[in-house]
Amino acid sequence: MSTTPDDPFARRPEDGQGQQQQPQGWGDAPPPPPQGQPQSAPQQGQPQYGQPQYAAPPPNAQPQYAQGQYQQPYGVHTGPRPGTEKNWMNITSLVLGIVGLFTWFTAIGGIILGHMGRSAEKKGQADNGGLGLAGLIISYIVMVLGLIALVGFFLFFGWFVSECGGDNPANWCTDGGTSIEIEAFAA
Repeated sequence: MSTTPDDPFARRPEDGQGQQQQPQGWGDAPPPPPQGQPQSAPQQGQPQYGQPQYAAPPPNAQPQYAQGQYQQPYGVHTGPRPGTEKNWMNITSLVLGIVGLFTWFTAIGGIILGHMGRSAEKKGQADNGGLGLAGLIISYIVMVLGLIALVGFFLFFGWFVSECGGDNPANWCTDGGTSIEIEAFAA
């Protein structure tokens, strides 16, 4: 057979005939001065010894502790870590290189910022040189592929104009000046 635990907040006769106890520190009278020492009279404007300066807290109130000011210990650097001021260059180089896969021209910024970020890493102003190197590699590959595509486009356009060009638009892309007729419309 099990028993229920006692209620820790219940009033007991040994607590002082049912009187509610206040937490330690509230309303405790200070100890009397030792025998043989004279009591000094309180100065005007100061609370007398043993009297609370503020109103008494409500019963069953938890003691409130003042929060102190937090101060940074001496010698603690609160800004960015030393050597990371220019990490943004390498990160931006990588981002511009990846975006350059779709837009091509942003790879130019990726190359510029990649070189600047690698230089900052050598000077100790950045610590993510791997991102800058990746941004440089991707940006250069995008630039080379973009230039090959641009040259290919101009070659195709030049061939197209020479093959299908002429003064008369009716003769464009036709065999010997005869137009290609669609059989459905030729009746």
